[in-house]
Amino acid sequence: MVALSGCASEGGERMTGTVDTGRETAAERKAGVGQPEAGVLKGRVVDGAGRPVADAEIVADNQLIHNSNLVVTTDKDGHYRVSTDVAAATFRVTGTVTRRFEDRAYTMELTPHDDASFAGSDGAIRDFTWRLTGERSDGLGFYGSMVLFHLESYDPQNPETFLNDEDVTLTLTPQGPLIDGSAGEVIVRRAERGGDGAGVLDVPIGRYRITAEHLGRPLRIRLRDTGEYGEAVVTGFERFLSTVHRIQLDLKP
Repeated sequence: MVALSGCASEGGERMTGTVDTGRETAAERKAGVGQPEAGVLKGRVVDGAGRPVADAEIVADNQLIHNSNLVVTTDKDGHYRVSTDVAAATFRVTGTVTRRFEDRAYTMELTPHDDASFAGSDGAIRDFTWRLTGERSDGLGFYGSMVLFHLESYDPQNPETFLNDEDVTLTLTPQGPLIDGSAGEVIVRRAERGGDGAGVLDVPIGRYRITAEHLGRPLRIRLRDTGEYGEAVVTGFERFLSTVHRIQLDLKP
């Protein structure tokens, strides 16, 4: 076992814990599955196909001491283990995974199987799944990303008619595997309007060829404020916030 310093964000306090160095045998690790240990947080991270996810970051936030946490990463088999018997405190566990895709780094939140807090002295098992899409477990949006657009509503062919965002349909055709290596599927979806603007929500991170139409009529398209309009764009997602990624487009008749 080695000491582990929890990384506190933006000036928060730090705590130290211990992390499994990998000396535990596979048989010992398997035997411990499903059996909580006093003073130990452990678990496993897998992807949507059940494959282990290595190098995921698991954060046990100490709810007694503000902005203080323990941090550990998963091993090649997706397992992690850290001592929480460091203070009379309650912990809540979250996780993220960071992967490079087409020369960009993307950080994505993991789906907890159980997000209940626990007493550090009691220990707990907290497993996670890396999902590319789906409604978040906390109800705050989706695990997928957003494709947003600005539509020039004036139609020179029909000057008395203005185009409606929600009558736009986007077609996204994957250009190779998605960020987790899985095969993507063509997405054809009507736009919806939300707090971030008009577009398509909950799209798995990948590279796409994107076309747009308004009530069956093709629209011209480009990346937001970039270059000339054409019949399609091929692009990937840009980071907007730490775990939020977007494609932003301009559309016009």
